[in-house]
Amino acid sequence: MSTDVAGVRITGLRKRYGDTVALAGLDLVARPGEILGIAGPNGAGKSTMVKILAGEVRWDEGEILVDGEPWSSDFGSDRVAVVHQETLLFPNLTVGENVVAGWENDGWRWPRAGDEHHALFDELGILRLRNVPLGELGLAVQQRTEMARALVRDARVMLFDEPNSALTPDESREFFRLAHQLADAGRVVMLISHRLQELATHSDRVAVIMDGRCVRVIEGADKTAETIAETLVRGLGTSAAADAEPVVRNGRTIGESTLELVRVTDTRRLFRDLDFSVPKGHVTALIGVEGSGGREILRACAGLRRVHGTVRVNGRAVRQAQLGSYVSYVAADRASSLFSNLSVGENLVIRLDREISRGALGLRTRRMASLAEELRREFHVKSDGIDIGIRSLSGGNQQKVAIAAAVGAKPAVLALEEPTRGVDISSKAEIYEILRRFVADGGAVVLFCTEIPEVYEVADQLHVVYDGRLSQPLAVADFADMEALAKAVASLETHGSVAPAA
Repeated sequence: MSTDVAGVRITGLRKRYGDTVALAGLDLVARPGEILGIAGPNGAGKSTMVKILAGEVRWDEGEILVDGEPWSSDFGSDRVAVVHQETLLFPNLTVGENVVAGWENDGWRWPRAGDEHHALFDELGILRLRNVPLGELGLAVQQRTEMARALVRDARVMLFDEPNSALTPDESREFFRLAHQLADAGRVVMLISHRLQELATHSDRVAVIMDGRCVRVIEGADKTAETIAETLVRGLGTSAAADAEPVVRNGRTIGESTLELVRVTDTRRLFRDLDFSVPKGHVTALIGVEGSGGREILRACAGLRRVHGTVRVNGRAVRQAQLGSYVSYVAADRASSLFSNLSVGENLVIRLDREISRGALGLRTRRMASLAEELRREFHVKSDGIDIGIRSLSGGNQQKVAIAAAVGAKPAVLALEEPTRGVDISSKAEIYEILRRFVADGGAVVLFCTEIPEVYEVADQLHVVYDGRLSQPLAVADFADMEALAKAVASLETHGSVAPAA
């Protein structure tokens, strides 16, 4: 086979979901014998590309060739194997049974791995586990089982989607050893990750995808975490940041803390002996990749994770079960913060139980309607009224409803995960303004973010989170532009300069 057709070649790939453009003419080439890293912010189109290559969705326009042959659901699903961060296997079957399930010569026979598979199992380090139910084993073994399953059917393309977000350092090293081994054997390996240093270290080239297009392929001496970060920030800066209103930061000296975690340890040891404070009148961001511990720290602030240690609100120790009275939490997934079967108005007032309840007599419906309309206007929720279903709103307006409901409860602290994930530019600007008003009125905000532009746009200070540890706080106003902030964050992650914050 000539080298110019070998591998995966994506040309002009387009995909829309209603009014949302997921892919806008994606061009990408992945070659045999190399690891192609893929970087991009949330909503860039990476997941859509993965679903298309996995045969889960169809594209609208464009062409995909695998080794020179057009991709099809029959041909492509055999040639392309996707290993997700959460494996899609059968926990009740053994490792060996999972590898061959669906590939038995006799469709009526229970799946059994034969002696011919033992060499492959041994190579992947799962031979001694072949008769153990998969549900009893960890994620690293499950991923190797998926690799074995792909190799049994002779998949040419191995696509790893955030594969080591939940692996230990030793498991991550073993994963990358196997990934390089697959590439050295002449297969196409594609690696999607938010961990820029790992992309720079383990990829031969890194493709940066933004707004449904590949905006740059980084290779050679330019292939560093700092260069990838700068490219991501520069691309985002031409969209969301450029169109948003100029940022006005409060510039006040860090003073009293609204929320404090003192020597707090997660019961699952995702972070230990953590000291962390959220100051009044400021937006504090935790930035880190998936698996860094940042998301779990934010949930601990909201009382949603079991921890040991001391938690204080306005200087007074509180029990974990009491945190919900002081902290309003908004999840990254809107479906987790909204009730899809309720109306816009009902979702807006759902947290105001004391104001809308008559106790045993039921709900104060007129009061509910009045409060809902007031919140809808105050937070600029674009809808045809408060009585329509929440699902009829755009993603940006649904997110504004979720945040308005959280603010309307008048908490001391807002705790939000990726508050503008998957929303349009104008909604982002409005959400940032909501958060700034909240802290200007004396509240405190803590965010978990994976994107530098979001931090730069709305935060006053940030902590880089790595392996459950916090960097010392960085004042966002100290950085002249997003590129400078991105370099500082990438440097902290790259060089491991993250230690428990005092």
